[in-house]
Amino acid sequence: MKRLLIALLVPCALFITACGGKKTQGESGDTDSNSITSLRQQYRFEHQFIKVDDKNYDSIVVKGYQDGKVAFECRHELVDYVSVENAADMEWINDTTDINFDGIPDLQIYLSVYVRGQVAYLYAGYVWTPRQKFEEVEEWKELFNPEVHPEDQTVTANYRSDANERTYDTYKWTDGNKLELIKTRKGAFFGDDPLGDEKVAIKYFVSQFYEEWGKKELDDYDALKPYITPKLRQYLADAYEFDCEGECLATWKFFYEGGGDVGESKSYTFTSRDESHVLVEIEYDNYKYDVLLKVIKDGDTYKIDSLKQEKP
Repeated sequence: MKRLLIALLVPCALFITACGGKKTQGESGDTDSNSITSLRQQYRFEHQFIKVDDKNYDSIVVKGYQDGKVAFECRHELVDYVSVENAADMEWINDTTDINFDGIPDLQIYLSVYVRGQVAYLYAGYVWTPRQKFEEVEEWKELFNPEVHPEDQTVTANYRSDANERTYDTYKWTDGNKLELIKTRKGAFFGDDPLGDEKVAIKYFVSQFYEEWGKKELDDYDALKPYITPKLRQYLADAYEFDCEGECLATWKFFYEGGGDVGESKSYTFTSRDESHVLVEIEYDNYKYDVLLKVIKDGDTYKIDSLKQEKP
């Protein structure tokens, strides 16, 4: 879903021009941390806009001054046109937040607050490097509503991924000032249901289970085991009624009743009954199968604890 949202964003964004700092006198990779911080603190930023017509701006130009001279300059096209009237009320530059947790303030440039029908703050992001210059983090402008968390050195982003769901992504910095996605979870888009987040989270877990493990062979038990509890594993072993050697599990019960072949599935529907049960409705050409899964918390993730066929 994230890839889809970003793909939808690109036509709105038109182009975003890559830019960076101008080389300063004496630039090298051997500068100590104190001088790096000192050089960074000398920067003073100004911005101006490019008009698309008499009432709207479509681009922003940012310049960073050092000792009265332009040491950094970039231009970005805005995701949305911004009216001349509203532009004065917005904070366009944030040069006080350390986004990569190296102790040195970095640079964020505001690009938009409204994307594809949802409120989503977008920024261009630059980090200050040991080479005494700002370098753009290309992934930053793909993060919806980015937030930095110094306590665990993570960056989070969130966006509306469905009518009633919001997706929360967590990133870590890697070498070379790159962002790596380490965790995704789902939550309720509206906050009026106290169980909303949990219901959305288990629904997402079950849908991912069917998407990932469902592509594998039914006897790929090693791939299945991380998703199920020992209790369910024993149940599936007891339900296996055919001759076999070693451990065999009645894994078809996730997809249909009985050990036969019903052909390719046409559609899956997932519905959270409550904070611990997800109903899976599977439709085939001439057959429907409903199974109710009980999902329990297991550390930072979930596991399927039981399943029960329900008549469609």
